[in-house]
Amino acid sequence: MKNNTGLIEKVTPIMPCQDVRLQASFYQALGFTVSGIYTSPNPYLALHWGNVALHFYGNRRFEASQNSTMCFLMVRDVDEVNHSFTTALKQHYGKIPRTGFPKITKVRSLVDDRRFTLTDPAGNTFYIGSSVADRFFRTLEAEDVAKTFTVLYDVLYSKEDYTLAASMLPKYAHLVEELRGLDKAKYLLVVMETQKYSGQTMEDGALRRLFEEQGEDTADWKKIRKKYQELLAQEE
Repeated sequence: MKNNTGLIEKVTPIMPCQDVRLQASFYQALGFTVSGIYTSPNPYLALHWGNVALHFYGNRRFEASQNSTMCFLMVRDVDEVNHSFTTALKQHYGKIPRTGFPKITKVRSLVDDRRFTLTDPAGNTFYIGSSVADRFFRTLEAEDVAKTFTVLYDVLYSKEDYTLAASMLPKYAHLVEELRGLDKAKYLLVVMETQKYSGQTMEDGALRRLFEEQGEDTADWKKIRKKYQELLAQEE
């Protein structure tokens, strides 16, 4: 396809890595196909996955910890892609890599999209997401605390700063008594996820009591229960 400038509308990022062979192995495990790989005189790797094309140049002196390269990939079904990549990485490494290089996160619901983060062995970071209109888990009906709740929510899901989110929880403790119904359930889910990924023991007693009080599920309560079950089932 061409735009009105006559340029073909396709962009291929060219990113750094230390070893093109290591990069190839990682991306092949995810389902990418190698279009071309050259180890000398100038190491270079070309990959594709459906309509997505990624290129890498090799530099042995390159350090993954110093890499600030980022790229956003928009996909049709972020949950399906996350499941596929997570399963592939677990099979490739024997466990799901959650820290270091490489690593992959869970899918998170943000303001305008659902996304997860994938960092490859070279430290290149990909935000992979799908646009969504549903902001259910990020919004509260209680207007007096809705804005402060989104601050905590975004620290946890957007910044992915579990330590900071955990340090903020004491300031939000009063919400347990003040919130009711779905608002309270959303807050408790955030608390549980913060506890889980900051190394604390998840406390789900208050949420289970809410489920018992609720009785028959509505569509919104089914969303709450589903996320709760997913949180319990998630592997580190």
